[in-house]
Amino acid sequence: MIVGCGDRKASPNWYVVDTTIAMQNMVLTATSEGLGTCWIGSFNENQVKKLLSIPDKFKVIALIAIGHRRKKLDLGAKALHFFRKKKKLQKIASLEEFGNPLKL
Repeated sequence: MIVGCGDRKASPNWYVVDTTIAMQNMVLTATSEGLGTCWIGSFNENQVKKLLSIPDKFKVIALIAIGHRRKKLDLGAKALHFFRKKKKLQKIASLEEFGNPLKL
């Protein structure tokens, strides 16, 4: 688990952006090394800070779970992927201006 923390005092306007850029580079590096990652944004910050003795001046921005990927998906994961398909690019992207559908 990687815990990304930003220093609110050192960079009051940019600590979130700086931290997330660094964490995204960790995700890319882990992926290039054949590892799997999962970005976690839903957590109890106070519990994380207490568990790891993180000083108050830092804000926990996100967590990244990192490890080896499963070789095969279990039945539950297969069912989830069957019923929760990826959204089509045309549904989430615009062309040149917001709301102008991307046509492929």
